[in-house]
Amino acid sequence: MNSADASRDEIFPEAAGAAELRQHIEEIARDRDQAYRALQEREAELARIQRIGRVGGVEVDLREGFRNRRSPEYLIIHGLPPEAANETHEDWVQRVHPEDRAKAEQDFIAAVKSEQEDYTTEYRIVRPNDGDIRWIRVIARIERDWNGRAIRLVGAHIDVTDQMLAQAKLRESEQRFRLIADSAPVPIWVTKLDRSRSFVNRAYIDFLGLPRDEALAFDWRNAVHPDDLPRIRAQQQSGECSLKPFFLEARYRRADGEWRWLRSESQPRWDADGRHIGFIGVAHDVTAAKQGEIELRRMNETLEERIRDRTAQLAANEARMRAIFDTSNQYQAILDIEGRITHANRIAVMGMRAGGVDVIGQALWDAPWFADTTGVSEMLRKAFARVLGGDSFRTEVRLEFANGDRHFELSMRPLFDQHEAIMGAVAEAVDITERIQGEELLRQSQKMEAVGQLTGGVAHDFNNLLTIIRSATDFLRRRDLPEERRRRYVDAISETVERASKLTGQLLAFARRQPLTPQVFNVGEQVENVVQLIRPLVGSRIQIQPAVEDAKLFTLADVAQFQTALINLAVNARDAMNGEGRLTIGVKRTDNIPSLRGQSMRPGAFIAISVTDTGAGIAPQNINAIFEPFFTTKEVGKGTGLGLSQAFGFAKQSEGDIAVDSRLGHGATFTIYLPQATPPQSGAEAGVSRVEPATIGRGYRVLVVEDNDEVGQFSTELLEDLGYVTRRVANAADALAILADNEFAVDLVFSDVIMPGINGLELAGIIRDRYPGLPVVLTSGYSHVLAENAHHGFELIKKPYSVESLSRILRKAMAEKAPLPR
Repeated sequence: MNSADASRDEIFPEAAGAAELRQHIEEIARDRDQAYRALQEREAELARIQRIGRVGGVEVDLREGFRNRRSPEYLIIHGLPPEAANETHEDWVQRVHPEDRAKAEQDFIAAVKSEQEDYTTEYRIVRPNDGDIRWIRVIARIERDWNGRAIRLVGAHIDVTDQMLAQAKLRESEQRFRLIADSAPVPIWVTKLDRSRSFVNRAYIDFLGLPRDEALAFDWRNAVHPDDLPRIRAQQQSGECSLKPFFLEARYRRADGEWRWLRSESQPRWDADGRHIGFIGVAHDVTAAKQGEIELRRMNETLEERIRDRTAQLAANEARMRAIFDTSNQYQAILDIEGRITHANRIAVMGMRAGGVDVIGQALWDAPWFADTTGVSEMLRKAFARVLGGDSFRTEVRLEFANGDRHFELSMRPLFDQHEAIMGAVAEAVDITERIQGEELLRQSQKMEAVGQLTGGVAHDFNNLLTIIRSATDFLRRRDLPEERRRRYVDAISETVERASKLTGQLLAFARRQPLTPQVFNVGEQVENVVQLIRPLVGSRIQIQPAVEDAKLFTLADVAQFQTALINLAVNARDAMNGEGRLTIGVKRTDNIPSLRGQSMRPGAFIAISVTDTGAGIAPQNINAIFEPFFTTKEVGKGTGLGLSQAFGFAKQSEGDIAVDSRLGHGATFTIYLPQATPPQSGAEAGVSRVEPATIGRGYRVLVVEDNDEVGQFSTELLEDLGYVTRRVANAADALAILADNEFAVDLVFSDVIMPGINGLELAGIIRDRYPGLPVVLTSGYSHVLAENAHHGFELIKKPYSVESLSRILRKAMAEKAPLPR
């Protein structure tokens, strides 16, 4: 400042003061700007640190409700836009995960209303911007006025999702370890550096007989046998100092007081940084082996023999245990929370035909056990969803495998962790195939019993038929009866007997006890004959299409019953088509009979005769009942319900079977399977016997064997009317006595089958052995002996028989009489 300025300041002192004030203000402004810039830099640095640490600031003014102020880092963590910095309390509540919402809000309100100053909690949120679920840890401080009323909350929200997921993974790993360890049959433990136990499994607890907490604190050296304790202490110290796996073997007192030899193995444990943190051990009960060793040591004079005996015993025990394990009918698998298989026992893998496929890690419903069975995978998926809700599941199912079907009882129940939370499921199965088959046999037995109970109804039908016969015979006794009326009554009696014969034949065929007259015949030719028979039967609006792929297929069966079965199937098809449609009868060869009604597939040379219609089809609920006797879906008076049962009985009795394939609205196919037979030497052997008129017996001598007096008297009179010379006995013993006295006394033996003592079939066999060439003709209306032994070569005439049939059979037997001298 120059002299001029000084003089001016002296003159104007206010101007000098103003200049100093302005200079001071400028310095203050510069300092403020520098402090503000430093603050901005620190805030920016703090924001970067918060973003890196996933920490967001929050402030809530509590004086009048909830007035929020959120930091930018908070908005990023919560997935909020910048304009949400002053969101409402309700916005925050709605963002909390539904499962944590109620508790989080309750904790917040409780903290505000309490007198505490620190507020800490954890909960999950659902971020609105991406729907991601994040774990939030809140650390805050609540400021209060002199009355203790909360006026302000200041804190931080920390994203701890990675930490929480890691903890959950660790807990899952620990739970899995505990599950595996507790399922082990041997004691397992984990120790710290101070030798205290941090974990023991169920087998360890059971061995000591103590509660878990006491077992953890128990000093195992108190259970060691006094004679073994000094040695064990020294070996333990040496093993632990080596920091390598080591073994100990000693006697330990079990909970029941018994001393058991245990062989333990301990492995050192290391943390992630390679520091030694303790040991993990497992013990095996080797008492049996030690006792054997001691015994062998005591008996060293017979050491080799004792070793052989002991080895054999151990092998037998092992084989026995392996057999029990391998033949167990319990299949088990453990599933995780996603339904994946974490464990499957050996019988489940081998017994349920998974073979060498590794099922671990697969979803249960995708496992190979269920791959070939339609609908089971989806059923198991839904069942697992139910089990996760706390329910149990049980059902019976038939599973299809490459080597045949099997029936199983499947069950599934929840698997809980130590907190009673569902962590998966236990799936079990029991093979009930044999039980199902037994039940099927029981149902068949009950069905036969039902046929017996229907005797009253059948008796009613027979009474109606007998009424016709009785009335006709009463009229025939009248001497003044015109010849035309007499002939009509005789025809009525004949037709009535034929109807009664068909009724009993159908009933017996269903019960598989109908006597058959088997002969080798050409199946294709008989199908063609049946087609000609059924054309007028089914009507002109049904088109019949024979489909015989091989015209040289022969079988051994009863021709009449075969024709009857096809006619019954054709009539059934006609009714299903309401008289209009297409009927296809096919014949082809096949190399097996498929699995039917619980029975396994039967390989072999068979003929498949199929009858296919274009009718309404069969309802699924009726498929298993259509072969029952008297079962019908037709109107009253339009069906007896015996047609299909006759076809069923004929097929089973002829060593074959019958199958049905139908869908409602798509027609039905019935397939009769019959065994193939060797073609006969000539075509005549495969044909059907022609009906011939009765012929004269020409004085041939017939020995009649019949235990029923009325039937025996009628038979002898009938034979005498035909010109035969008869002699009758009541049993096989008397017949054999006559032949023993003079084997040339008769030319033919005519015997009933069912008799007391030696039956007719056994008598025929004795005669064939003792008197070769002497013909035997058997007769019966019911004989399981003949039905089960249909190829013994004896002529059979079924009751009731006509005069023409009896004459033809006797004539045939005499014509085939062997020209052997007797």
